[in-house]
Amino acid sequence: MKKIQIICLAALAAALFGSCHDDSGTYASQLFTNSEKSSAIKSCLTCSLDTAVAHLCTPDGFSEYKDGLYRLDFSGNRAMTDTLALHSYGYLSDSLVYHANRLAESCGSVVRSAFSDAISGLTLYDYDALINGGGTAVTDYFAERETPALREALKSQVSIRMSLFQVDDFWSEMVSQYYGITHQTVSFDVQGYIIDKMTDGILEEMRCEEVLIRTDSTHRMHADSIVGRIFTK
Repeated sequence: MKKIQIICLAALAAALFGSCHDDSGTYASQLFTNSEKSSAIKSCLTCSLDTAVAHLCTPDGFSEYKDGLYRLDFSGNRAMTDTLALHSYGYLSDSLVYHANRLAESCGSVVRSAFSDAISGLTLYDYDALINGGGTAVTDYFAERETPALREALKSQVSIRMSLFQVDDFWSEMVSQYYGITHQTVSFDVQGYIIDKMTDGILEEMRCEEVLIRTDSTHRMHADSIVGRIFTK
């Protein structure tokens, strides 16, 4: 009889403990308040932002991180740069690329401020879908709603830095020399290009970090404790 009781108790314990593992997210949905879920989602974004800024807004960040994946290379103006190189003006293109990347890498505080404000003001609806969506669900939601405002928020400081880092000077000289060679004008939004590359690069690195927060416990150690409790898989 005792043996039967022990077996029954063991089976009951297994059933109870097994029910605590819930891949559907229902358990977490019931366990945490919406306020806690909101805090976890925004803390996840903030942690991801910190990592993205540390990777890219640092010397040789945009230009060299991940073998130059995020480099501002002005590749859309290849015909212009090739023509200038053929006429011994390639140094202008090289200088533009160098200084544009230094500009982007100098914008850590600017990026952090703009993105932090957007995270703080982000309106959340379906908390459980974001938490249980997996992958990059949180960053994708943030990017979908905030990217236009983020780009607008960066305009002023990027404009100032374009002068400080001589990006305007190098671009103007390139346009002048190109016109002298081809008699063709060039219409290109340099400021818009820099802002787009910066914003897209930061968001992509945030996505990478979100994946790690969800899958690697060591990446939850640096975030608010609620992140570790809610995003633990």
